[in-house]
Amino acid sequence: MATENKWVRQPQERKGEYFFNGKSYITTNLMNEIPNDEIIWIISDLKEFIQKEQGIDYLVVYIHSDGRKIFCIDQLSKSMMENDLYSKEEIEKYNYWTMLFAEEY
Repeated sequence: MATENKWVRQPQERKGEYFFNGKSYITTNLMNEIPNDEIIWIISDLKEFIQKEQGIDYLVVYIHSDGRKIFCIDQLSKSMMENDLYSKEEIEKYNYWTMLFAEEY
């Protein structure tokens, strides 16, 4: 079965201004259980979706054909980084997104 058919990105519940452009973290469990080509496909699909939509919600959910779920969660939106709520140091510290199994959340 092709990788694209194993994982399906779920529709967004709301529009957002998250770009998942900070550092990326993938949990150890996910890295150990999901083949690298599937992880790469999910990241590629996520980035293409963000580019197409010009920003998305902070949470993106992928569901595997066996029912398993992966969450991709971004920490800072575009407006959070552009207003004066956070210092440059805080933005550097908190500008990351995480890929994890739903049960790890």
